[in-house]
Amino acid sequence: MRIGIIGAMDEEIALYQTAMRETAAVVKAGITYRQGELAGQSVVLCKSGVGKVNASVCTQILIDQFQVDRVIFTGVAGAVHPQLEIGDLVISTDCLQHDVDVTALGFQPGQIPFQDKWIWEADAELIRLAVAAGEKLGQGIRVVQGRILSGDQFLADREKVNRLFEQFEAACTEMEGAAVAQVCAMNGIPFVIVRSMSDKADGSAHVNFAEFSKLAAQRSYAIVTEMLKQLQPQPAPVIVYSTKGCSDCELVKSYLQEKGIAFEVRDVLERQEYRDEVERFGFLGVPVTAVGSKAVKGYNPAELDQLLRELGG
Repeated sequence: MRIGIIGAMDEEIALYQTAMRETAAVVKAGITYRQGELAGQSVVLCKSGVGKVNASVCTQILIDQFQVDRVIFTGVAGAVHPQLEIGDLVISTDCLQHDVDVTALGFQPGQIPFQDKWIWEADAELIRLAVAAGEKLGQGIRVVQGRILSGDQFLADREKVNRLFEQFEAACTEMEGAAVAQVCAMNGIPFVIVRSMSDKADGSAHVNFAEFSKLAAQRSYAIVTEMLKQLQPQPAPVIVYSTKGCSDCELVKSYLQEKGIAFEVRDVLERQEYRDEVERFGFLGVPVTAVGSKAVKGYNPAELDQLLRELGG
């Protein structure tokens, strides 16, 4: 399992970056993606930049290039619900773009024209984990579930905030979450948005934002790291490197099938990258059976039994 973690600003990813282990950085489309380990999980951490376009590009690259299985967007937001206070945490139930307005042509507020879907629901299991993690924070910290609005606007107008609450019944507003949600939904990737209130999206934003964004980022970080600890890692896949006509290769496959173990076959004559992978394990020739970073060569049931313990059973 690989988790993509996105923040829009340096302050929102700084704690993650410090805590990650064995990081390697890759730059794509001007965005730095840091691969490593955090709280026992394989993660890819990145700063998308502010706004929906940046967030969309960042998320699609996470999915295509780094093949993440889940996406968590974390950071700060402005409270829209009148009962929310600075420091409260909002876990997304769903997301939509409040600045999409084609009502003059008969579409609903927030509706993307000619699309059946414009509200994107967060993953139920990720919501559950986020809420449970938030409850562990204690200290009177309030954690709620609610709708998150996104738009390419930093809101500081109390009247507009009131209209957004009345129109969309939203908890908070920010500038990226719905874009991340849409891209994840289009690719079938589970997501959740975790936001800590740094301001009340009213005329006091210039006072509140700088003062409380650090505290908000700390609380979001605490929730996400606890979520990672609770996520059950998926076992590493079993890969059999083989060639057609290889008798030992067939014996390995039969052995795995008899034990009811699913496996992937990679024919080393079909792709150079498969041959390179075998060499990185320190072998020449096939069969090579691999689980994670470990592998054995040939057909030896005792060695295969030992290797398969990497699967946890």
